Formats: sequence, structure tokens, C-alpha cells
Amino acid sequence: MHQAQASYEPIISLNGQPVERTYTAEIKNVVVKGKKVEHSAIVLFFTLHYLGTTEEGNLKYKSSIQRRLFLDDKNRPVFKPSKAQKIGLSVAKINDELLLEVSKNYQFIGILNPEVVQKKWQSVKNILQNSFTDLQTVIGDFDWQMQTENIQKIYKNDPFYTFFFANFFYQEFNENKSLEHEKILVNGIHNLNIPVLEKQSITKQDTLFQNIEIKTSATLEHTNKLFPAEKINMFIGGLLNSKGSNHDVDFTYQGVYKVQPRIGIINSGELSYSFFIKDVYSKTTTLTFNLEKDE
Repeated sequence: MHQAQASYEPIISLNGQPVERTYTAEIKNVVVKGKKVEHSAIVLFFTLHYLGTTEEGNLKYKSSIQRRLFLDDKNRPVFKPSKAQKIGLSVAKINDELLLEVSKNYQFIGILNPEVVQKKWQSVKNILQNSFTDLQTVIGDFDWQMQTENIQKIYKNDPFYTFFFANFFYQEFNENKSLEHEKILVNGIHNLNIPVLEKQSITKQDTLFQNIEIKTSATLEHTNKLFPAEKINMFIGGLLNSKGSNHDVDFTYQGVYKVQPRIGIINSGELSYSFFIKDVYSKTTTLTFNLEKDE
């Protein structure tokens, strides 16, 4: 009797046509500290244009953001932004035109035009300094982020880019085991970066493998040396006005991509993850995108 062989799904190929694709995306954060609720949400309208490969053989894309729009806590457009939102929109302009480097598996690597972004930041910085006199801390934070030794790390771990560039093309899906990727959730708890292990698996497919769903889940990597257990306890201790106590972190992470494997395109994606600590703190991040037009 022959030994049964493991069954594999077909390899998903990435569409490499040098065309421009139009997307909408939404990024939302809801933070609860005791009875205080902080809400932030923004919608992006952008295009992505495949430009070929780099000298190293990676993929190169041009991302162009046409419009940003804040939403209120009822998901209604904000037409009269607050001072903080106006500042956010001004700073975000440094990301209007980015050259993105992506692996052949469709994993985000970094940006190819950091010098242009740094130059734009200096221009935005001058405008902010002339318009507002109380932004030294904010400007100082961005000065640090835009330094040559920091800028790539900031983009590489950006929650939206690590979600949008899904890293499952040309991967071998085993029906008995999910794809696994180590990932950092930037500012997952307060301003602390949290390492997780993400898993991806095909959960729905039609007979001809023309339309599929890939679901994602993740677990906290408590044993990872980057896991900031002590800083989490210090942060929560500050909220409770107590020192030296330990606090359990409850974590949920669920996402889905709708994919057309035969033409190598992701039609949409949705991801939501939450951190809960006792009844004093929670943070939920929701990311979505949709392909609106494929030219």
C-alpha cells in the first residue's frame, strides 16, 4: 500500500501586468481607557502601479494617494477637521507619492525613495512651525522618524502596508498546516510594538479555483525577546495608579482576503485585531481595502 501524500492547494501566482489599479482603504482605531473612548478613522483613495523589478529582483510599485478623508465615530465624513486632524493631513502629504519595494511573494520590504520623503517632511515641517507654535514634541517625533537610520523601519512595520501586501503569492498552501509569518503590530498597545505569529490558510474555494478566501489569525509571541511585558505592566500600572502588578493581555486577530487566483489579484481584504487588559484598557484596529478599478 502506498503511503498517502499530503495534499496541497495550487500555487497562487501574482498578476505582474504594468497597469494602474484603484483602491479605497479604511484605517480605524478605537481606544478605551476606563470610561474614556478615543476614536480615529481615515479613508484613503489611492492607486497602485506596478513598475517592474529592482536590480535585486524585487517588485517595484508606485503608490499615489489622491485623497484622504476623516470619519467621525458614526463613520460619517468629517468636512470640518479639528486642529489635530488638520495637522495629521498636513503630515500625511509626505506619503502622497511613494515608490514601494515588495518581494516576489508580495511582502512589503520598504520604500525606494526615502530621500524624497525626507525632503517633503522638511517642507511640511516649515509650514507647521510657521502655523503652530505648540508642536515641538510632535515635530521632534517626526524628525526622529525621518532620520535615515529610522525611516525604513517606520514604513516596513506600518500596519497598513504589512496587511495590504499579504505575502501569500507563490507560497505552498498545505491543507494540514497554515502559512506562518512573524509580524510586528506597531503601537499595538499604547505606543508599544507587539510581536505576533500570523497564520494564513485557504478556507473557501470554488471548483475551478477562480475565487478563494484566505483567512488570517495570529497569536502573541510572549517568548519573543521583543515582547514588551515589563513596559505593558508599567503602562497599565500607570492607568491603575499601582506599581509592580502584572496584567494579562487578551488578544484577538481575524482577517480575510478575497482573491482571484487565476488572474493573481486580491479583490478585497479586511483585518481586525484587539488588545484587552482587565477593564481598564482596550484597543481595536480595523483595516480594510477594496479594489475599485483595474485598468
